[in-house]
Amino acid sequence: MLQPALPARLVDRPALTATLDAAAAHKVVVVTAGPGWGKTTSVAAWAATRRAAWLDAADVSLERLSRGLLRALRQRLPRLPAELITTTAQGAETVAALICGLLDVHLDEPLVLVVDDADAVRGESARLLEALCRTSPDRFGLVLLTRGALAFDPGPAAEVVARELAFSEQEIAALVDGDAGEVLARTGGWPAAVCHGELTEEVAASALAAEPERNQDLVRAIALLGRVSTALCVALGFSDVRETLAGLAQRGLVTGPDWRVLEPVANLLRQDGLEDEEIRLKAAVFCERTGAHADALAHLVAVRRWDLVARLLLRRDEQIVAGGDADAVLTALEQLEIDDSRLYLVWGFALQHKGDWLGALHCYEQAGEHTVRSSWRRGQLHALAGQTGQAVEVFERTVFDDLASLDEVRLLSLAVRWFRVTGRIERAEELAERCAESAKRCGGHAAFAWSSRAFGVLAGFGGDRVAFEMHYGRAADRARRAGCRMLELTIRCERARFLADEFGPEQALAEVDELLVLGRQAGLTGHEQDCRGVRALAAVRLGRFDDALRDAGTCPRNLVVKAEAHRRRGEPGQAQAFLDEALVLPGADPLVRATLARVVAGEDVSAARTLAEEAVATSQVLQVREVPALLARGWVAVLAGDRETARADAATARSLAGRRGDRAGLADALQLAAATSADGPALLAEAAMVWRAAGDPVGAATAELALARSTGAETTSFENELRAHGVRTDVLMADVLGVGTRRRARIAVRTLGGFQVLRDGVPVPAASWQSKKARDLLKILAANRGRAVPRPQLVELLWPDDRSDRTANRLSVLLSTLRAVLSVPGLPADAEPLVADRDTVSLDLSFVDLDVAGFLDAASIALVADRRGDPAAASLLTDADELYLGEFLAEEPYEQWAVQVREEVSARYTAVLRALVRLVRDPDLQVGYLIRMLELDRYDESAHVRLVRALRAAGRHGEARRRYQVYLEQMRDIGVRPAEPDLFGAKGSEVLRAG
Repeated sequence: MLQPALPARLVDRPALTATLDAAAAHKVVVVTAGPGWGKTTSVAAWAATRRAAWLDAADVSLERLSRGLLRALRQRLPRLPAELITTTAQGAETVAALICGLLDVHLDEPLVLVVDDADAVRGESARLLEALCRTSPDRFGLVLLTRGALAFDPGPAAEVVARELAFSEQEIAALVDGDAGEVLARTGGWPAAVCHGELTEEVAASALAAEPERNQDLVRAIALLGRVSTALCVALGFSDVRETLAGLAQRGLVTGPDWRVLEPVANLLRQDGLEDEEIRLKAAVFCERTGAHADALAHLVAVRRWDLVARLLLRRDEQIVAGGDADAVLTALEQLEIDDSRLYLVWGFALQHKGDWLGALHCYEQAGEHTVRSSWRRGQLHALAGQTGQAVEVFERTVFDDLASLDEVRLLSLAVRWFRVTGRIERAEELAERCAESAKRCGGHAAFAWSSRAFGVLAGFGGDRVAFEMHYGRAADRARRAGCRMLELTIRCERARFLADEFGPEQALAEVDELLVLGRQAGLTGHEQDCRGVRALAAVRLGRFDDALRDAGTCPRNLVVKAEAHRRRGEPGQAQAFLDEALVLPGADPLVRATLARVVAGEDVSAARTLAEEAVATSQVLQVREVPALLARGWVAVLAGDRETARADAATARSLAGRRGDRAGLADALQLAAATSADGPALLAEAAMVWRAAGDPVGAATAELALARSTGAETTSFENELRAHGVRTDVLMADVLGVGTRRRARIAVRTLGGFQVLRDGVPVPAASWQSKKARDLLKILAANRGRAVPRPQLVELLWPDDRSDRTANRLSVLLSTLRAVLSVPGLPADAEPLVADRDTVSLDLSFVDLDVAGFLDAASIALVADRRGDPAAASLLTDADELYLGEFLAEEPYEQWAVQVREEVSARYTAVLRALVRLVRDPDLQVGYLIRMLELDRYDESAHVRLVRALRAAGRHGEARRRYQVYLEQMRDIGVRPAEPDLFGAKGSEVLRAG
């Protein structure tokens, strides 16, 4: 027969073509799919570009098949004889041998024979095709199209099945006008359903009817349940299910390995009515036995077996909720008649995990009883809400049974934390011992896991890392051996929080990543918010602030984490906003007050000292907060000038942090000690090493910057590193950089757009200078921006031609004059705007507002924000632009020390303007920035071109044409051919030629 005609509208299918090409590398290809899957059309389209013959095997007699085969081959090999010189009575092997012989003689290039309906052949005809598959020449290939199993063995063959014939979403989009994604979901890519929607049910019914009754029952069961495993099919009573499912998948009725029925077939079955209580109940039993508790609940709800639903919820509500299916629990409960008060505990637990804590509390109250099962749920809710005192009250009202239970052990373990947090340390220790006794009486790995966790909590709060690791390690191991994945996740997540908070943030991150994977593998998601909170906390401790803010999300428990990220980035306003919110929550953590004290100290030292004292007092109860509370009080004391308190707090914090293995706390304690010690540089160097060992590059760079500032060394590299992390280095807060900033400078030195010195906003009179050299000295120091300048270098710059010994005395006189100029009444006794020792001289920018330093810092921060894609970049760039008031010391055009800084300022300002041009959308604003760029460099070609385009975009065409001519002339002046010579067409070209 001739190859089938192709439809008029044929979509290109490169993926299917590649699949068939790969399969055709084999001698035999078997294409298996049910009706409507487009086997014939797809293979015909593929064969149309190849040397192929086509045979319809629907007529199964050997004689007719052999004649049809010969006619099909003659379409491609016309020199073949019209008739075989034999009779079919001699058998299929003889016919096959003759055809193979003819092919050996006449076949000079590859040929593919496509056999349609190959599953229809039987008997001798089947033996003929089998013989051709096995004995035909190497250049001869066969593609067998079939709806089911073949009646013969084709030998080694490549297989193409229904799922590979399905349309993709992109292919569907080329065929239909509607939403391709919706069509794909509705049809499963079944070609007949996609192309002939009105015939879908007919095609589906035909495909299903072609299956044996046992297969039809299996398909109905899968359609009823939605998605099943092979094991569930076996549990439902279907035998030989693996082979059956594989065959159904080949024919396109189901897809696997999580088996589901193709949507058109499932839709047809749903119309006929699918519900089968026996199947649902068997599935529910299987699902509960295998841990798929939410699926078990869904099956029971579907057949409205409310008695079984209630029993399942009382047994498995924790697992269902932890798997992320609290909504399913609530939906089921809304349809139940509550005749068992224990179901209110289930209801409350589901509401608690949905965030409806008031609703949960109401349900717990309706439960009425104060059993251990009720109390651990109520107490846990109060503790999560920050009402740890009320959790303790719930525990005290609990009625304990004589018989030990896992619920009792759990309640006692949770209560250890509640009593420890509220400062009742001896009672917490007593409850831990009681928990251990109860675990022994109860027995089982889960009970011992809760008991070990209780002792781990005590060790964690007490800062005993060795005991902490031992007890939490035992708890996790016991939970694992109990086979209780949810308990294992709970214990390990709690352990990770302790690690992130004090002992080892890197270890905490690794733990959390593993927990997220384990939870998802087990279908448990209830712990994920806690895991993200732990990850945020660890990220802050490691200086990864963007990661921390992303992971912290909107959970109230993470407010202080977000505040700490902003504090360490030098953003006190944003930090305070989160801390103010956290402060009003019940049972606020001492860390909230400690962090807030450090944030507000720059504006209100008195309020900061009050907050710090409160933090230290409350940390005596919550000992895990002792180190941050002491550090907060110490840093605030430094700003207040109370060096004795700062020194004492530094020593205590240093001792505690070292004993507990808290490397971040130790590093900050060393920095605090450096602020009050003559050994400051050595302590800062040690702090940098500790930060680095803790894996915190921001902490290390901060300590190194503080060290460089204290010794007068180069600070640029450290400042750039911190800016790359988004950290501001000039913010007045209670930390190692903030104490150097001190208070708002009362002395201002202006170098941009003209030189001027102001004291409390009033310009210094000319008579105060006494000599021009004093002004020159201040300019040189300003050019060095706080860096120490050696005295010999100053002498060389001020008196380049004077080699006498008098220059040293002259410099001393100038320093006295300059010190008088920079003096302001009321400065602290240790305030020295001009720092001079025997070797070097510098300006202390803690007391001097130097505009060039402020501009360069602001510009760097803005440009880093721009490179990071920070939404605040445009605002920061605008602020930097406003700080630029003109060239640096324009009155010193030839002094090399001034020229270098002038070029740095100009380059930085150009970068700011270029970024603003890119970010702003208003053409008029762009014009202003571009004109300023050209004032800095009139030969900046890209600025010229963008200016012309911006003017045209603003509708200022005359100005644009004038600027265009300026552009061409400037390029001509330096002998450069313009990159854009035709912005105004021919006239522009004329101007160019005229030059």
